Amino acid sequence: MSPEPGPPADLKALARRNHGLRLAFAVALGLTIEISRGAILPPLAPVIGLQLLAMRRSVPTGGFVIGLLGVITAACLFAYAVATLTVGNTLLFAIGLGGIYLWSYAMALSPRTGPIGVMFLTMGIVVTTLSAVSTGLALYLVVELIVSVVIGIALVFAAHLVFAHPEAVAETPKRAGPATASLPVARQALLATLIMLPLHLYLSADGLAAMVILMTVATMLRQPGIAQSVRYGVTFAAGNLVGGVLASMAVLIVALHQSVTMLATVAAAGALLMAWSLDRSAAMAQILLPGFVAFTLLFGLAFAPVTLGAQVAFVERVSQIMVAALYALCATSLVAPLLTPRPRAAPT
Repeated sequence: MSPEPGPPADLKALARRNHGLRLAFAVALGLTIEISRGAILPPLAPVIGLQLLAMRRSVPTGGFVIGLLGVITAACLFAYAVATLTVGNTLLFAIGLGGIYLWSYAMALSPRTGPIGVMFLTMGIVVTTLSAVSTGLALYLVVELIVSVVIGIALVFAAHLVFAHPEAVAETPKRAGPATASLPVARQALLATLIMLPLHLYLSADGLAAMVILMTVATMLRQPGIAQSVRYGVTFAAGNLVGGVLASMAVLIVALHQSVTMLATVAAAGALLMAWSLDRSAAMAQILLPGFVAFTLLFGLAFAPVTLGAQVAFVERVSQIMVAALYALCATSLVAPLLTPRPRAAPT
């Protein structure tokens, strides 16, 4: 029997085009809404929308949305409790923070609970770093984060409503690569925690600058091996360089012509350029997708209503990422042998 014919080439092209337009639409609209309403972290909602749209091309189910909101709310409240209940006590803060990292990595490194663990890890870093800058704004920050998450999910549905995915083109599931981790999940989670904890404590008062480094190291430590971590660090830095250059140019244009119309136009132009580049060069996705996130993040942070630590320029951001990558690799090479069981000597 001959195989059933797949969808026509023009339908596949339409699906690809609409996927790129959904990404650009969510980022441009999200940045405009969040900057206009004075959100404490303007890029959070569009970044969440961008990541959800990049992960899957079909419309999220109701169960997925409810579960995601529940996980994010729980992660925010747990990190908020750790940050506020341990104010002024470094030892208790270190214990609570270590618990967040250990629990988050234990879930993130397991195939079944991976997305939940990643969300716990992300929100834990965001809430604890920003709460360290201003504990008085901690609860307000948690509420704002949850509101931004709701807006981010709404952006996903709006993007699918405006640029629908053709039903005839099925979403192709990504094949999982071969497992290359050299440690069991529990030991790998402990290794990641031992590396993240001292770095987080050292950078606890640096706000957004700390978040850049911590996010980079945290993501590198979720890679299955050192070779994958090196590759991730290089591609992530390259993507941030591309996104940072584009964001700096966009911010300069908006600063010269300050208006909501100019803001929306420039955000849409930058987002469309990144989405078009992704569509034209799928092989460069490992660089362009982090670049898209970097553009969204840096453009939004330039219009944050309050100064939450050092404002990071794109050159400084890439430098921080490279330093973070070097720290993660060196720390892994030092700590991993301590957690790796030595092979027993053969009896003579």
